[in-house]
Amino acid sequence: MRQLVSFIVLVSLAYQSRQHELQGFDDTILFDINFPGKLADIHDLDDAEVMYVTSSMNEKYKCVLPAIKKTEEDDVKPYSGPSPLELIAPIFRQGTTCSYRLESYWTYEVCHGKYIRQYHEDREGKKVKLQEFILGKWAELHLEHLIGKTNKERLDLNPEFVAPTMRIDNMVLSYYEITMTNGTACDLNQNKPRSTIVKYVCFPDGKHEVYLLKELSTCVYEVVILTPLLCTHPKYKPKETGNLNINCVPTEGANAEPYSLTKLKRESSKLKRAAELDRLKVVELVQFKSEDAVTGDQKSPKFVTNKVSDPSPVQEFLQGTHCLYGGTGWWQFEFCYGKSVEQFHIEKDGYRTSINLGMFDKEKHLEWIKEHPHKKPKPLEERKQLSHFYSGGSVCDKTGQPRQTEVKLKCVENRKSSSSVSLYLLEPKYCEYILGVESPLICEILDKADEYGLVEVPLDFDDDEGVELKKITIKL
Repeated sequence: MRQLVSFIVLVSLAYQSRQHELQGFDDTILFDINFPGKLADIHDLDDAEVMYVTSSMNEKYKCVLPAIKKTEEDDVKPYSGPSPLELIAPIFRQGTTCSYRLESYWTYEVCHGKYIRQYHEDREGKKVKLQEFILGKWAELHLEHLIGKTNKERLDLNPEFVAPTMRIDNMVLSYYEITMTNGTACDLNQNKPRSTIVKYVCFPDGKHEVYLLKELSTCVYEVVILTPLLCTHPKYKPKETGNLNINCVPTEGANAEPYSLTKLKRESSKLKRAAELDRLKVVELVQFKSEDAVTGDQKSPKFVTNKVSDPSPVQEFLQGTHCLYGGTGWWQFEFCYGKSVEQFHIEKDGYRTSINLGMFDKEKHLEWIKEHPHKKPKPLEERKQLSHFYSGGSVCDKTGQPRQTEVKLKCVENRKSSSSVSLYLLEPKYCEYILGVESPLICEILDKADEYGLVEVPLDFDDDEGVELKKITIKL
């Protein structure tokens, strides 16, 4: 337990006030506040500074503050070399340098200085169906124009210039940012072209690979590329930041650590134990013999503990009690079997924006199957997937019609995990979606589907005669 908020803020503020030589507060430096109990357990006291603090319970502590050693960055020599853009320009000019990121459904292709593409290929025999979106692109002339512009400004030569940074693997790394525009039009964003912010991060061991790719907002993306090319620029060199320890020992008879911190640890420990207990709840259902009810027999019921019913993941899924979630960008989606498909985004303040992509209606599904007979399940020996129709979603601004989704449940074998699930969401036509659900769990229900692809699984609680105690394990 590191954090006792009021105490940490007190030490932080006091530390800043005593370190007059610091130029402002550096939020890239991390501190751990420890309570070792006695000074004998504290090392490196030679260059340390001491201060006294008092907790909210009037407990007094002597804190040894670590010295912040001057780094090379504090004494950067004048630089007159190439600009950041010129340093990374070689991978733009080669024309064949592309980086890839593979996800469960989509493949992302970043061809530096050219374009960024999101695509998926479906192969059926010799036929290949390609779905792709351009997330941003550049013309070769644009690179030369930018280089000329940056060479005139050369902000990086200003002694006060500080390159923007981000934290990767406990390292603060500087990056140079460009924006690629004029991508495929986005129907969810008033047909504005897709665009991508590309951040080239100084990473000495990098090979121009994609470290991160996410959707910042609707059809606006961010890509982080790890490259060693920037690292020759002194303003973009990486610096490692280990945590610095602030050690505090009690004085005037105070406890080894503040009472509030001890209390917080104890409460946290209780919550952890309670959480572990709640992970496995046992519900006891007692059924009496019908003859006992008739005769009024008051004898104690018989307990049959070997009668255990544990709803499987397949049952929970088919009963709609366990919904599936997908999406890692701005939009995420929720699929509840036999109920609904929803696309949503949650803001930092908790506000949720949602779009209903379709509700399940058995009659409408049957009509859809009749209109699209090729969507019927194939013979059992050839069957690999089932298709279901969800309709009546939110009205689409483009078409004036309710949104609808075809849900494809596909059997995919996975030797490592029999319960893994992969989801993807496509929009081949305006407001007409395809939701793919691929999992080994689907393999278990293929043979249970009727001629329309529907699967109904009843609750399989035993109703044997006799008084029984059934224990149902509920995993939270």
